Amino acid sequence: MGFIDRIKNISRANKTAKMEMESNEITVFNMRVGDIVSIEEVDYEVKGILKFNDHGWRWTEYKLKDSRKTYWLSVEEDDEVEICLYREVVAIITEAPRVYEYKGVTYYMQEGSDAKVEYVEGQVNAVKGEEVDYYEYSDEDGENLLSLEIWNGEVEMAIGREIEDYNVVIYPKS
Repeated sequence: MGFIDRIKNISRANKTAKMEMESNEITVFNMRVGDIVSIEEVDYEVKGILKFNDHGWRWTEYKLKDSRKTYWLSVEEDDEVEICLYREVVAIITEAPRVYEYKGVTYYMQEGSDAKVEYVEGQVNAVKGEEVDYYEYSDEDGENLLSLEIWNGEVEMAIGREIEDYNVVIYPKS
C-alpha cells in the first residue's frame, strides 16, 4: 500500500467516523419520546411522535407537554428547516374554509392536501397507515399560523407560530 492509498484510507475512516458521530446527535428531526425540548426557554417533554407522508413530501410532528397544556411541534425541511409550535384549540368548524377568522385574526389557506401516517410512537391518537386531510393557514403577515386536520370526519385545530431553530435546545432522555 502506497502513501497515497494510506491518505485515502485515513480520509475515508475520518469521514465515516464523523458521519457516525453526527447520526448520534439529537436534532429536531430525530427526537425521541421522553426527550426534553426547550423552546424559547420553556421546557416541554416529548410525549408522542407522528411522521407523515403527503405523496413523497414528509414531515414530523411531536406531541409536547409542559406542566399544563399540550402542544405540537411541526418540523419539515424544504429549502430550509421550518419549525412551528402549535397549541390545540377547540375547533368549531366541520370543514376547511378558504378564509377563517379566529379570535380577531383572519387566516388565509396556504395549502391543503391529504397525508398518510408513516410512523407512530408514544401517546398519540393515530395508527400507522391512517390518512388525514390537513390545511395550513397564516395571517397576512405570516406570523400567526392555524392548522386544521380532519381525521375520519373529526376536526382538530391548533394555532401557532414559526420558531427559529436557534431557540430550540434538546436534552436527550437518559
